[in-house]
Amino acid sequence: MTLRRPRARALTALRASSRALAALSHVAPAALRAAKLLAARRGKVITSGVGKSGFIAMKAAATLTSLGHPAVYLDPLAALHGDSGHAKRGDALIAFSFSGESIELVKLAQHLKKLGVTVIALSHGRRSALARLADLVVDVPVAEEGSPHNLAPMASTTASLALSDMIAAALTDPTIFSHQSFARFHPAGALGLSLTFVRDIMRARGQTPALRLDRSFEEALKVMTRGGLGVVAVVDRGGRLVGTVTDGDVRRILMRLDSPKGLPVRMLMTKHPKSISENASLKEALALMELHKITSLFVVGEGKMLRSIIHLHDLVSA
Repeated sequence: MTLRRPRARALTALRASSRALAALSHVAPAALRAAKLLAARRGKVITSGVGKSGFIAMKAAATLTSLGHPAVYLDPLAALHGDSGHAKRGDALIAFSFSGESIELVKLAQHLKKLGVTVIALSHGRRSALARLADLVVDVPVAEEGSPHNLAPMASTTASLALSDMIAAALTDPTIFSHQSFARFHPAGALGLSLTFVRDIMRARGQTPALRLDRSFEEALKVMTRGGLGVVAVVDRGGRLVGTVTDGDVRRILMRLDSPKGLPVRMLMTKHPKSISENASLKEALALMELHKITSLFVVGEGKMLRSIIHLHDLVSA
């Protein structure tokens, strides 16, 4: 197969990256040592790199921050002209450079080390200028890039990215950093909805419009009006959710009966109201609202015990 063909060149790049990733198991101990150094820091994590390594450093900082480890990316050139003021004693620098000879990055590492910053180098080999001044070197074991003439960084950036993820994963204790922790850093979009729970936003018990089965239609109307949500829950003597009356129900009742006054609400309510567990995610709540074309859901505990209510506006606010 000749490398003049696009398919051959594509497969060459893929195979080079695959070999580089497979080799990372051999440097896992160094990645673990890097995680221990980061765990021992007193300050934040700083990442830096030149060119394409800089993009990997940016992603590494973003990943660490999203996992609860404060991290910032510093452009080496900008840092040498004032931005190094972000660095403080007790911080840790992760420097990304496959060659280990990027002049701006080496100068930045030298400067930060004088300030008392721990330096971790993600580099190839231990003889480069960056490797020699680093407190720890995590070797990037790449023999070939997979690019035409082996010029453009490909396998090395892939391996560096994976190594940074290994370090972030090793640094993050799942018994401390929970789903709820992750949700705090990702409040928007589908991810935030999946990781935030109904119990986090449901209304206080006193704000839940509800009344007993033996109450009258007029009382249901008053409770619904005070609640301002266009719905009222109907519960039995034990507090279990057994029905609901909505503003739509009220209109239909008035059209059907000349005078519903005095009638017990159990004769007028809709049975089997839509409800959701307090442990369900907001994504599940939104899906249920969309499926049934409703704007409110009653929140129930074990045995259908009424706990609270959530409204579509609550989801939007959250």
